[in-house]
Amino acid sequence: MARRYYSSRKNPGSLDLDGLLLKFQNLYLFFCGKDYFKQKAGITEQDLPQAIQQEALIDLGFDAFPITKWAAADMTEDHVFDVLEFLFDRASKPGNWTAMISDTGFNYYDYDSYDEAAGRAEFRERVNSFLADYPPGYELNENGFVVRLGTDGLQYILKAEIVPYDEINVDSKVRGAIEKWRSRHASKEDKKEAIRALADVFEWLKKTKRLDKVLNHKDESVLFDIANNFAIRHHNPSQKTNYDKDIWFSWMFHFYLATCHAAIRLLVKSEKQKPVGSGSQSLRRP
Repeated sequence: MARRYYSSRKNPGSLDLDGLLLKFQNLYLFFCGKDYFKQKAGITEQDLPQAIQQEALIDLGFDAFPITKWAAADMTEDHVFDVLEFLFDRASKPGNWTAMISDTGFNYYDYDSYDEAAGRAEFRERVNSFLADYPPGYELNENGFVVRLGTDGLQYILKAEIVPYDEINVDSKVRGAIEKWRSRHASKEDKKEAIRALADVFEWLKKTKRLDKVLNHKDESVLFDIANNFAIRHHNPSQKTNYDKDIWFSWMFHFYLATCHAAIRLLVKSEKQKPVGSGSQSLRRP
């Protein structure tokens, strides 16, 4: 990871929009100089093809290029974040600069290869070295989306490995809930839906008789009481609705996610330890 220097470590979250724009423009120039956008966008220090300018206008809905001419008064954080994602999709690391010959016998120099994975990884690393300092803290994730980092201390829960268990009924639901929660435009309703998605995972584990293998009845009841009594699931007059959703939604989501990580790991462990032949027919001849 790119090193964060003293002032950034001392004053995290101190980057304002003007500072974000300045870092973003210099990031663009840095990778242009290394030809990281040459293969997929044709962008170099000397060339800015009309085609990529038109493509950006179509995809983003505003004139993104030339990036170095952006006026701070006309730009928003959404402009910066949109173009970061746009550039991520078009980043690739050049290989060796070498002499080549065209089919017609023309001699020229160009790169012999490009590495998309390496280019995107290096681009992310540089972006994330400063994006974390723009309040409330963001990162460019591995899929190229700008998402919220999350509160200090809770970031580890958001980034914890989702242990493979059941892709359709569990794994994909958990990933989807995390993505919805971390979206930079997540509304209170979006966050409520993210909590509900995790509650639904527990509901599925309960109905398939798996949850009771790793949680006792009392702990299991607490999980569903939270969702049912705080108007996350269902809708009835006895539910509590007059509470600070910014605070309590955060608590519910991280509580559910942490419990889900623990429950799935316990299930995977218990099922690996199941005796050979348990629950299945014997392979011995009669």
